[in-house]
Amino acid sequence: MFAVFTNKIYDFIIFHKSGILLYSYNFQTREEVDESLLKGSILIGISHILANLSNLEAQVTHIKMEERAVVFNFNTQLGYAVLLIAKHKNKILENSIERFVNEFSQLNMESLKNLSGLIDVSKFKNAKMLIEQYFRHFITEK
Repeated sequence: MFAVFTNKIYDFIIFHKSGILLYSYNFQTREEVDESLLKGSILIGISHILANLSNLEAQVTHIKMEERAVVFNFNTQLGYAVLLIAKHKNKILENSIERFVNEFSQLNMESLKNLSGLIDVSKFKNAKMLIEQYFRHFITEK
């Protein structure tokens, strides 16, 4: 439990390999975030990573910054990635992400396989329920 109390999650983002934002959640405000609120440089960097998604193994990777860690989990079969920004990466967080990805993939398999043309991202709002389930210890009080 110490690892949970000393860590802090800031943002949770799900992107399709095409670069389309499927879902975003802010842990400080406990609210879903509109794509227009995300910074352009973050979107450009993630789009570049996702462009190479088919070349990556389905494993958790991360980028360590001075005050934050960006943790990725790629699902190459369904063509999407989860990006989580936290104070630091640890095994508890990685396991929570892995369990989230497994259930999100099961719940949204058909929608993810059939993404084309006009994409209705409201289908992926079930992510909030999964975030509340798998990351409940990291959700701060308002």
